[in-house]
Amino acid sequence: MPSPRVSSPRASSPRVSSPTAPEDIGPLEHGQRGRRALAVYYGQGALPTLARYRRVVVQPGHFPPEKVAWLQGRGVQVLAYLSLGEVPAPDDQAHPVSWAVGEHRPEWGTYLVDVARPDWRDHIQTQVLHHKSVFDGFFLDTLDGAGRDPRQFRAMLKLMRLVRRWSGPGYLLANRGLGLLERLRGTINGVLIEACSTTWAPEYRAYSRQELDYTERLVRQARRLKLELYALDYADSPRLRRFALRRAAALGLPTFVTSRDLSLPGGYVAPNLKPPDPAVSALRSRPPGQVQVEGNGELGSGPLSTLGSR
Repeated sequence: MPSPRVSSPRASSPRVSSPTAPEDIGPLEHGQRGRRALAVYYGQGALPTLARYRRVVVQPGHFPPEKVAWLQGRGVQVLAYLSLGEVPAPDDQAHPVSWAVGEHRPEWGTYLVDVARPDWRDHIQTQVLHHKSVFDGFFLDTLDGAGRDPRQFRAMLKLMRLVRRWSGPGYLLANRGLGLLERLRGTINGVLIEACSTTWAPEYRAYSRQELDYTERLVRQARRLKLELYALDYADSPRLRRFALRRAAALGLPTFVTSRDLSLPGGYVAPNLKPPDPAVSALRSRPPGQVQVEGNGELGSGPLSTLGSR
């Protein structure tokens, strides 16, 4: 998931008045009491749209305290994005910041960091303490990169426990990182399975049978941990969106279907929705791993390496 640059402290601004509800709400999966379960939105504003969700993830630099309070006053739990394992690349990529361990992820414009560095932990602590009084908790992203190295894995476990201590009772939602969560029972409240059924990498597409089986295993693993569970999917067409929604329904998950840059507060909604064609309608009667949506009978192609850790 794109890692936003660290925001500077927010200046106060006039309280937001109650705006009129827009028409950009998509028919997404619902949470408790008729509210949509979760939105992941990296844009700015769109308060009336976000107010229709039970929980939202935002970039803290885009939502000053008065906007967060406006949403909270309408019963929305607002989580601040927090990247624990990667840092945005500086403008001069030949000279990454001192936290970077050298591996560049060009698809996101980020570098993996050395999670064990004390100054990186200090940096995360500063962000948590700065935002905890405004937000209801944190969305912990870029966790899985630490699993490649035992030292980084142990350091990430320690950092996540520290985030729990620093954030107090706030809600912590992890993006994947199931290998870590097995060791952190009682530390994390929920888990998001990003790219559960669809991806944008290297293009928007539905997953192959093998990839679907993989994410279904992640869902089962998260359920064994008794965590609240959400999915996040990507689409650029009505067909792909319907596939993501229907597979999520088959798995019993709420999902948020959006664009690669997560700039759609109500998720992806096609401008001219058409009735589903017979191939897509067949999704209703087939198990997730046996669905065909393309003419060649394949959901998509690509190695499991396309399943990002975000």
